[in-house]
Amino acid sequence: MGFGIQRLARSTKRRGGLRGLFGGKPPDAKELGERLPRLARRMLPGVVSDASAKRITLAFHPGASPARLLITAEGDLELRAETSALGPGYQAHVIAALGPLLEELEFAWELDPDADEDMLAWLADELRAGKRAIGMPAERVFLVDDADVLTALGPRDAAWRARVIADPQAGLDAFPWPSEGPGRAALARALVAMWHEVPWREPLDDRERKVMGQVDLDLDEAYRADKTLPIPWADWHELLVVLGIDDDKRLDRLRKRAGDAQPAIGYRRHPMEIELAGGWTMTLSGNFAGHWEDDDARWWATDGERVVEFTSLTANNGADSAALLAVAAEAHPVLDRFTDGDRCGRAEAFDDGDVRVVTGLVARAPDVGILTCKGDPDDEPWALATWRSLRIG
Repeated sequence: MGFGIQRLARSTKRRGGLRGLFGGKPPDAKELGERLPRLARRMLPGVVSDASAKRITLAFHPGASPARLLITAEGDLELRAETSALGPGYQAHVIAALGPLLEELEFAWELDPDADEDMLAWLADELRAGKRAIGMPAERVFLVDDADVLTALGPRDAAWRARVIADPQAGLDAFPWPSEGPGRAALARALVAMWHEVPWREPLDDRERKVMGQVDLDLDEAYRADKTLPIPWADWHELLVVLGIDDDKRLDRLRKRAGDAQPAIGYRRHPMEIELAGGWTMTLSGNFAGHWEDDDARWWATDGERVVEFTSLTANNGADSAALLAVAAEAHPVLDRFTDGDRCGRAEAFDDGDVRVVTGLVARAPDVGILTCKGDPDDEPWALATWRSLRIG
């Protein structure tokens, strides 16, 4: 759980002041529950993802978890939102976006919502406690060599950790939305997608093309809004190249702005640990995209040039890994074998036309994982390394 907002707003009629002096009782929870959903949908179009008499769910930004505005039993409003994934600028945006809604309801915040210093202090405390992942999605585990910390905006070294612990202000560069201002929301959307979603290869389907196309639009919006923003020109240029954008003038303009800088953004340029069925895991290049088939019995993934397929089984009477592996008869020439404690493996290969097919089995009694890798003949070392990365437990 990261840092976030937890703020209370109360009716100005309950709190006193000018509005409280002139007319009317504060609304109770039932009255507020009837009025708030209608107002929220009208005043926050495209932001309200769910609304009921007790809670409004608000999706302010794709890089952050939804915010929630709760109606308490006392008729107050409580805002809860995790903001550490994007930063202080996003937190300020959420507070500001709700301002007109609160004013319409005649509500006001009980506490000062400005918490920039608190968020940076939280970051320093997390690093001091040895936290290695800050603002990272839980569903993907990227393996980055020589990285002391993984932030939403890329890996950081031990020197960066030490600087932030000594001076929390030095940690602002870990947040995609560090400050308020024009273009910051669009730049944050682009940076989060570039670091976590863009595969940095030709898109394989409409979903990937849409993600990459939106990054292009967001970067353009950010630059038009504020030309002083830190636009990642080299990475933007590479994005257009892999998208197949045929606009030489535009590509030349981005290349010139990039200067000597080289593309560096993107966790999907690194290996990632994949969670498979039955407790199995595997290390695979981050630019692979995969899904389950056959009622979740088979998982497959591709990067557009290579393919991996995985299935597993559990033997009811398999007590010895080597014996369990031997039950599966050898169907093709064996490339390699290994024994690693109670884990045993065997890899076979054959050619299917121009495609080199490597099938690797890994047994750790009573479980067996079966991995098939398909690619060019030159991909055989990659296939063997991927097979050896299969583990369970």
